Amino acid sequence: MPKMRATSACLALLALNYAFLVAGDETKGESVESASVSASSQEDEEAKEIWMRAPAGGISVRSGEDALLTCVVLGTRGQPVLWKRARDLKLLTAGGVRVTRDERVQVLHDDSDMPLKGPGIRKGGDVWALVIRSVKPSDAGLYMCELNTEPPVRSFHRLTVISRGLTPPESQNSTDAYSANVPTLSSLALAHNYTDCCLSANVSTACLGFCSIQTILEGTGQDPEICQPDFPAIVKCMADGRNHVPCCVQEHVPDICQDVCRGEFTPVTDNIKTHYSCATYMEKTLACIVEGIELLPSPPVDVEVEPLNEKQLNVSWSPPVENAETVVEYMVNVTTLRSFDAHLIDPSESSMKNETKMTQSMTHKVQANKTFLILNDLLPFTTYEITVTSYNIHGSSLPSYIVRSLTLTPGKMKTTQVAPAPKLPDVRQCCLSGGVKHYSCVDNLCDPTNIFEINVVDLMVCAPWAGVTFGCLANGLDHSPCCRARGLPEPCLPLCSGNITFLDFNHFKCLRYMTSYTNCLLQGYGVLPGPPSRLHLTNIDTDYAVVHWAPPATLADTVQYYNLYYRALSVEDDYSVLKKVHSPFILENLESNTDYEIFVEAANEHGVGESSPRLIFRTQSQVIEDEVIDSNAYNVTACCERVQLAGVCMPLCSYDAKMSDLRTLAPLCAQEFHKLLRCGAGGRNHEACCARRGVPAACRGVCAAAHAGGVNTCVPYIGNIVQCFEEGTGILPGPPRELHAVVSNDGKLFLDWVPPQDGANATSYTVHWQLVGNNSQPYYYNTLQLDNKLNVTDTMARIVDLELNSIYHVFVVAVNEHGTSLPSSMLLLNITDKDSKKEVSGIPSPPHSLSVSSHSATWLTLTWQPPQFSIPDEKLSYTLFYKSPAQVGQGKVTMINTTVPGHTLEKLTPNTQYVVWVIAHAAAGDSLPSETLLAWTDPAYPAYVELSAFCNNFSYL
Repeated sequence: MPKMRATSACLALLALNYAFLVAGDETKGESVESASVSASSQEDEEAKEIWMRAPAGGISVRSGEDALLTCVVLGTRGQPVLWKRARDLKLLTAGGVRVTRDERVQVLHDDSDMPLKGPGIRKGGDVWALVIRSVKPSDAGLYMCELNTEPPVRSFHRLTVISRGLTPPESQNSTDAYSANVPTLSSLALAHNYTDCCLSANVSTACLGFCSIQTILEGTGQDPEICQPDFPAIVKCMADGRNHVPCCVQEHVPDICQDVCRGEFTPVTDNIKTHYSCATYMEKTLACIVEGIELLPSPPVDVEVEPLNEKQLNVSWSPPVENAETVVEYMVNVTTLRSFDAHLIDPSESSMKNETKMTQSMTHKVQANKTFLILNDLLPFTTYEITVTSYNIHGSSLPSYIVRSLTLTPGKMKTTQVAPAPKLPDVRQCCLSGGVKHYSCVDNLCDPTNIFEINVVDLMVCAPWAGVTFGCLANGLDHSPCCRARGLPEPCLPLCSGNITFLDFNHFKCLRYMTSYTNCLLQGYGVLPGPPSRLHLTNIDTDYAVVHWAPPATLADTVQYYNLYYRALSVEDDYSVLKKVHSPFILENLESNTDYEIFVEAANEHGVGESSPRLIFRTQSQVIEDEVIDSNAYNVTACCERVQLAGVCMPLCSYDAKMSDLRTLAPLCAQEFHKLLRCGAGGRNHEACCARRGVPAACRGVCAAAHAGGVNTCVPYIGNIVQCFEEGTGILPGPPRELHAVVSNDGKLFLDWVPPQDGANATSYTVHWQLVGNNSQPYYYNTLQLDNKLNVTDTMARIVDLELNSIYHVFVVAVNEHGTSLPSSMLLLNITDKDSKKEVSGIPSPPHSLSVSSHSATWLTLTWQPPQFSIPDEKLSYTLFYKSPAQVGQGKVTMINTTVPGHTLEKLTPNTQYVVWVIAHAAAGDSLPSETLLAWTDPAYPAYVELSAFCNNFSYL
């Protein structure tokens, strides 16, 4: 009841609002029609004229929300009010009844007799509201509110659907931009079901649960690892040919996780770089995909490229299957791959000496009403790679499938007209004249172009007329030599000669040779083209060759296309066929140092002619060149060797390490992890890359080779991090080395350093310094920004106006357009007013994160993290200091030397406090002490033994 009252009140307010509209200027409505009807009853006399009003401008709602279209009708006289969709006049509702099968459609109407205030409104029943729940973009358009009178009275209502996640950009030129609205998964999104696509892609039945967004979110009940082989096909079907990357970028989906937005899937292998986490962004990715499915066009289809001459290619395509009416333009992308020497004719020569490799791309815009483009001013005898993409105001499709084409050699033109082939003999009339009266036999056995389709039943039915039918097909010629050459067995040769008087079961085996039989007939009739001539190859390389041939000597002007057959002689496989090709043609994807056999057939409107002679050739040998390591490139393996990583851990010192090795060696290499981390980072700061690739803030210390612990929590992101390491060591600058400072007595500081050795691509340097006060620590292990900085392009700098009798913390990083290095050392300088100058060398930063990992009454196990500021490939050692406060004097401090960042103190006193700190040692010098740790041993409790004795059923304790 409360809901009904609310609906009635809402409709009443709407009725009042529209009553005022009716009383106002009638010309402001979107569409108003009136009809005068004769009155035959008292109600007709009270309302002699019918009025209907629609709101001006229509309404706009977001995708997934409910739309309410309101129609006010005055003077219905009991006639039903109809709601129709204008574009196809589909009836949606009649009165208060839903007619359409779409359950989202509903009518709100108040039949109460309660009078409402307002001119001409007698009751709430004058308001008829069409409700469309969970609207989708396809619901947009014009709707009609109609009164079933003669003539009918109508009002028109426009519904605009604005996507929740993808609104049209302000300019139609921004075809790849999305709005800032956050896409969400609505009921419409859950409806994205691509099971049919998965079935056509041979996705296994057990994995079809991943072919529906709703099933994915609710749980498929299937182990994803089992379905991994099917995921490439599933993800491709999910994206449905649309480019969802702009939406994913806007929703801050890391680039490492955007393969799904492109319809691609990166399989998880044993390579550590494939083990990255994208689970956090799954919902955003799915939301972008389902929104894009509704609004974005699919790719153009039937893309074909035809060479016209040495400088022109004709590109043609058909409009996309989905959302074709929304396309505003097409983009044709043309990439130049390689240009050959057109005069090279010696097949023994390698094209490596006679080709120019290039990768140059250009795009061409084509209006939506055109589906072809002629590319001009191309290079002769050059390979081009072409794709076509559909665009609308919301974004784009993915590119179409890639088509590669070769322009013709200079002086050659493609034949633009194909002459008609000679006519076939009138075999049908021959059969009728010979007395064949059965219509099925005339249709099937008297048509040389369909004879290959006959079956056993046809032979049995038509056996009485075998001599006539096959005699007419032979047309007075003996086709036996052709049939014998094409492999027809001896019992089938009478069919080829036409000298056959009966058919029996022995001839049933001939059905499998009917295609060859048909070709022999057509060849004998003289209607098929002859074999292509002058078959030869040029530009033979390791994985491709360019095939050339000339038109056949017979009926060359009737040839429509050629078929190219090829196979490797090393395996007993059937020929692979490339249909509808033209000379010259690039035969690609070949194996190196392999013998191949090829031949070509010409085809016209009647069929395929005789094949060319076979040609055998060998591809070039693949030259395996010794890998030359650039002296300036970063070598992670050499770094691990220099820091003396344990031999058992060396399999992990690679950006292509195996995940199985990591699981196996992790317990053995736990104390060597800091070496792997330092060498992996290579003295570069990879935090920006890690942030871009979705590594959480808590794990980004690993990206800067400084992590305080809890590495296990970052294992799901190990692939993200390792990918950043490998990418960064190629583009980020290495750390500057051998930092020195000269401190003068007038508050000036002179710095100099050596440029990076690994990948000397630093374009500038940044000097950081900060005053160390009484209340501040001289160093924080993960602080890469200080209060002051100076940018320089040379390997020296001067800092002036420093406060005398003060301590400063200084370090230097290398910079280029991609990011920065880590500092290789730090300086802690005391600026004094003494007359003498002093020189200070950079030293590693202190060890940090000193902690107790386990303890007992007589021992403490301590761990710490290595210096963050150090040369990545320098060997580090440590001195651990500890003493008890009860022990007075420096002589009581115990020192322990170690090469690993951890040690167990033994033979300690129970229930005693110890003071612990660590210093790192490197070739540049000793670091400052780490933070000081106060650690307690456990109290020692005396052993407690409970003894029981039982005697004569009594227990004594």
